[in-house]
Amino acid sequence: MLNVIRSSLCAAALAAPLALNGCAWTLITAADATGSVIQAGYAVASNYASPKFVTGRPVNLTDVCIEINPMVTAADFVPSLQYALAQRGVRSDLYSPGTEPANCAGRLVYNASIEFGRPTFSDDSKAYLSTINMTIFLDNRIAVTARYEVHGLSTDRYSSATVKLQGLIDSMVVDQTRLASTFEQASSGQ
Repeated sequence: MLNVIRSSLCAAALAAPLALNGCAWTLITAADATGSVIQAGYAVASNYASPKFVTGRPVNLTDVCIEINPMVTAADFVPSLQYALAQRGVRSDLYSPGTEPANCAGRLVYNASIEFGRPTFSDDSKAYLSTINMTIFLDNRIAVTARYEVHGLSTDRYSSATVKLQGLIDSMVVDQTRLASTFEQASSGQ
């Protein structure tokens, strides 16, 4: 008897889509496609950082000293910053406020704010970097500043610190890895 009930339920489940007319099936397919497009948009946005405001030209340096800001509580901020710099071929050292090493070619200071919100399709609150301010000094003069801030319904609101910092550093620092490969090509006559 149990097998007969299971068979009847399976048959009903399989017949339900066949009972829908063409219009209903088209609407279901359109809703499914829309969901896929929205999901793809969020996936792309999580790897994209904007808006950013940069004042000054990218600086050409191979080493920079980063002043640790104890007020920035995002645990991944400094490692993400160092990673973004390393991706551009810039070595970084950390120092505490008031203890700047004498041999710094450049000095980077930063500040950041964290806010909380609910990502789409989630009931849980999540912390995100809402503003980031960075300044690079060369010879105790401001060389370049950059600011990232979340506006309104920014789709990158919940992007990682790495994504947001990479976008800023790319606008602030000349890519040493690209310079090195260009120099190697010129030296080899290519």
